[in-house]
Amino acid sequence: MTLFLNEKHITQMHEAGLATMDDYIAAVEAAYTDQGRGDFEILPRTNFTVDVPGRKRPGTLKIGGGCLKGVRVMGASMYSGGYGGMNLWVTLYDCDTGKVIAILHGSVIGKMKTGATSAMAAKHLSRPEAETVGMLGTASQARTQILGLSRVRPIKRLRVFSPNAENRKAFADWAGAAIPGLDAIAADSAETAVRDADIVVTVTNSKTPILEAQWLAPGTHCNVIGAHAPGAREIDTATLRRGRVIVDDLDQAFYEKGEILIPLNAGEIEREHVLGAIGEVIAGKVAGRTGADEITMFLSGGTSLEYMGASAMLAAKAKAAGIGQVLDYEENR
Repeated sequence: MTLFLNEKHITQMHEAGLATMDDYIAAVEAAYTDQGRGDFEILPRTNFTVDVPGRKRPGTLKIGGGCLKGVRVMGASMYSGGYGGMNLWVTLYDCDTGKVIAILHGSVIGKMKTGATSAMAAKHLSRPEAETVGMLGTASQARTQILGLSRVRPIKRLRVFSPNAENRKAFADWAGAAIPGLDAIAADSAETAVRDADIVVTVTNSKTPILEAQWLAPGTHCNVIGAHAPGAREIDTATLRRGRVIVDDLDQAFYEKGEILIPLNAGEIEREHVLGAIGEVIAGKVAGRTGADEITMFLSGGTSLEYMGASAMLAAKAKAAGIGQVLDYEENR
């Protein structure tokens, strides 16, 4: 049986409490646990570009793939960009039978699994008592960032900055209402948002650095997740040098993460400054935080492993709840 899950199906599951942020965090952690054990394979994201009539910027097709040998799923994720939105699809296979478990429309999944991945990284890299978040960015991915962090740390305060005053106020108002007990304020500058924060999140579309090294207090953990292009970066070399750097996947990070590639190509850092992947931290193969005053950094552009883990969770829960459309087709064997 192959399930087809569209955005409405997945939104229904979210609204009914059938797939929660806690479920996404567990699913993503299971995926990266496979990575840490070496029970995985990954195809780093490949980007194709095409000229689009009437548009200055090209369209793109981004394709990734992965196999989780412990979770027992494999598949591919792909999405188009540059057309005024994201059209993302995930095809999920069963490792034991080779059959297609589900085909999922992934735009809603993307936001949730990204927030879950950042939360999982903070769980393993931030100080357990972390309670203040400084966030730079208020666009569509930002909401699940604070929702995820609030599930793994005792978050009490949020300071959020966006160059658009209306956007940052609206985000602070939403966060304060969405998360019980959260004191959320709109900061008037990036520095004000970040100073003395326990956890810093950069989730912007900026191609140039928005965070300065001297703003970070000892013990801060940073989730740097907005940029994933070789020529773009949200943090500069000085900031990167201050941190103990962990990435989502080494091959993908050294293929597309500008925060690493720009200073590496300029001879400003060595490859060894990146200590390893988050799965290796989970498995105990690479040390995460080694002291209360250490600055830690998780650099992520998102991987197909996250889509495989999250989609496996959603497909199982949807099947159990009778949600989705069963695709009827003749298998070619």
